[in-house]
Amino acid sequence: MTVNDEGLNSHDGGGLFPRLQERYGLRADPLDMETPFFPDASRHHALETLRHLCGFGDLALLLTGDVGAGKSRLLAELVRSESSRLDFHRVSAAALTSTQALSRALLGIAHKGLNPGEGARDAIYGFFRWSEIRARKGQRMVLLVDDADRAPAELLRLLFSAFEAANRSAAAVPVFSGSGRLIDMLGLSGDGAGVHQIHLRPLTKEEVAAYLEPRIHRAGGNVRELLSPGKLSQLHSLSLGSFSRLKRVTPAVWLGMASTGDGTKRTFSVPINLRWPALALVMLAGSWWLVSQQYDDSVAREQSEPEPETVRKSITIGPDSPDIEPIKADAELSEPVVETKLPSVEESDQPVSEPEPEPEPE
Repeated sequence: MTVNDEGLNSHDGGGLFPRLQERYGLRADPLDMETPFFPDASRHHALETLRHLCGFGDLALLLTGDVGAGKSRLLAELVRSESSRLDFHRVSAAALTSTQALSRALLGIAHKGLNPGEGARDAIYGFFRWSEIRARKGQRMVLLVDDADRAPAELLRLLFSAFEAANRSAAAVPVFSGSGRLIDMLGLSGDGAGVHQIHLRPLTKEEVAAYLEPRIHRAGGNVRELLSPGKLSQLHSLSLGSFSRLKRVTPAVWLGMASTGDGTKRTFSVPINLRWPALALVMLAGSWWLVSQQYDDSVAREQSEPEPETVRKSITIGPDSPDIEPIKADAELSEPVVETKLPSVEESDQPVSEPEPEPEPE
């Protein structure tokens, strides 16, 4: 069976952690541990970049990544480590429903109200100018807008325009967190002027193991057993490199409830009544291949042994023949050539008559 996204973690669907605890003797749930912070997969570099640019930068920040890439966890670690130096304020989803709601949320942070004759847009611009005063007193403000891609695009652009209109090196720094659609929603050009983007990529198989290993150690589990090559391949393929999916599918993999196939693909079983025709087709293809191979071999042997070619020689007799030496006209023959005359056929057939005696003289 395939792993569903719901009901497989240690707290939902009746809880799978008791079964993990019974089978592997775990003292705690390794998937419910927020610490230690995972520094691999460029997460530590992203955290250091946020620390520096929030304190000393003059750019709006975009933290992008797929769902479950760890954006909220990274922002929580930023607040935990830098709250003594920076003044963090989280802009709730309710404040991102309209211009009036956003202005009320920002004025509540500043402990101020609308001035007479001041509109909601003017109040938002005024908040960023007021935040410059806090920076001069030694504590810069940071606005965390998590899941910003769910807010209306015009509100995000208004917030970004108000930041650009202020002194950006001292005004409150907006940190927009969401998917890659934020670039288009903010209406940024190709060069991304005024914005620095930090993208969180999915985890590799080795990074999945590096994330789970210290948590398994703390929970008292056997790392070799829980992170065997087969289980690790399943964890990576089913989680797609996402932290949130990894927490959902890991209990099912460890309990043997997950399929061995890729979580992104559907596997279909071949019906029993189709196996015999498929086997016959395979055998037919194999026999055809064998016959074709034998035919190719016989043709190749015939071509490799050609018949000897008959060479016909001609002898030329004549004055131009190179094999006969010409006879000189003035050369003397050593012996005369006597032509022998043979009797003809008529003469040989007639009887030979004796000569008549000559008459005696009187």
